[in-house]
Amino acid sequence: MTTADPRLAPFLDQRPRLRLLAYRLLGSISDADDVIQDAWLKWCVLDDGIVRDPAAFLTTQVTRLSIDRLRKLKRQRELGRQWLPEPWFDTVAEDEADLSTGLLLLLERLGAEQRAVYVLREAMDLDFAEIAAILDKSVATCRQIMSRARAALKGQPRFAWDAAQTATLVQRFASACEQRDYAALVDLLGDECRLVSFAGAKGKAALNPIRGPDKISRFLLGVRRKFLAADFHLRPVVVNGLPALVGADGDGARWVLSFGCRDGKIFGVYLMADPDKVVHAPS
Repeated sequence: MTTADPRLAPFLDQRPRLRLLAYRLLGSISDADDVIQDAWLKWCVLDDGIVRDPAAFLTTQVTRLSIDRLRKLKRQRELGRQWLPEPWFDTVAEDEADLSTGLLLLLERLGAEQRAVYVLREAMDLDFAEIAAILDKSVATCRQIMSRARAALKGQPRFAWDAAQTATLVQRFASACEQRDYAALVDLLGDECRLVSFAGAKGKAALNPIRGPDKISRFLLGVRRKFLAADFHLRPVVVNGLPALVGADGDGARWVLSFGCRDGKIFGVYLMADPDKVVHAPS
């Protein structure tokens, strides 16, 4: 395929939107990129001009490929005790729908088709007729799937999609950790705060979620004291469109910390310690 091929420009025009869609559905950048590659292969074998609406065709292909891949990923994720979405370091537009780690983790409660309908409706702002065409289902069926998805998420904690509030709390969190100030750290965390960590096959992380300000603070400060290098430090970064932190030492990034905040407190701490995922953190 050459740069003069008329099929290339429409695909490249849609690629950023499609990649973000696949990531929302899968929570994995590497898997999202595989889906985009598969969609490209389907696109490039079509005869020129056969597709009247490239955006609709490619959205359909990416969604269907993502649903198939998500079903396999969910079986793999269920074998482990904990999992976290891969950090998204690319720029997120100010008017973009919630892409936070907390929301992506919450969407793991949904089945593959439920997640697809929810994302297409809430994040991509498609109407039910468009969603029905993508999934090859009736409008009524898609509405029912959406209703079940909302029911599955009802009552689950939701966090503010608010960069300013998050930035203030993250800055204070970093200061408390750097100063090893237990009291200041406890004061930042909501009573129902939960820390979830993931390290893949190469790193080390807590096997189960850690709950409550006291236990979370002791865990973070204890790990910092016992296992991390003397030059370990936290620096600000943006992850999934919100202020976050990278923990690094002289050999590079070790952690990526993202947060779920509301009402002036931190209620979710998400610690990614998988070397294969944190290696792409901005320096």
